[in-house]
Amino acid sequence: MAAFTGWLSRFIGIVLMAWSAGAAHAATLDYQGIWTIMTSEPAPWAEPREKPVATDLKALIGHAVTFRADRIDAPPPLGCKNPHYAIKQYAPDMLFQGGLTDPGKQATALGFTDKKIPTIETGCDGAIDFHFVNAGTALFGLNNRVYRMEKKPN
Repeated sequence: MAAFTGWLSRFIGIVLMAWSAGAAHAATLDYQGIWTIMTSEPAPWAEPREKPVATDLKALIGHAVTFRADRIDAPPPLGCKNPHYAIKQYAPDMLFQGGLTDPGKQATALGFTDKKIPTIETGCDGAIDFHFVNAGTALFGLNNRVYRMEKKPN
């Protein structure tokens, strides 16, 4: 019995350390700074023959999105004054406002490797969330497209 109790205590300790490390990562997500919208692809939920909105592509790809404490400097509809940032951990079925039709498989295809994906909710009009593949890459959805952004080094 003592051996089992010791094993259980070690197991619980390891689980708590892993959980606290994940929580610390989420709480310290470094999203502020300058990001560049690099690419756009059809969203997994979009109709195969649906054409992109050309004005969106022109206005967004290659342009900067700068997250500041008091505003987001970006082309419409991403720009925002007085955002209310919230860092959340989304499961794949919550990405893109629940738009994925096969969340596990599609999230993996988009580059997400974890079961909990750091996401910034901005509290801005349009409710566009930014989902982080890693510290230097984030995705957002707009008009049945998925846009990929990369962070500029400081």
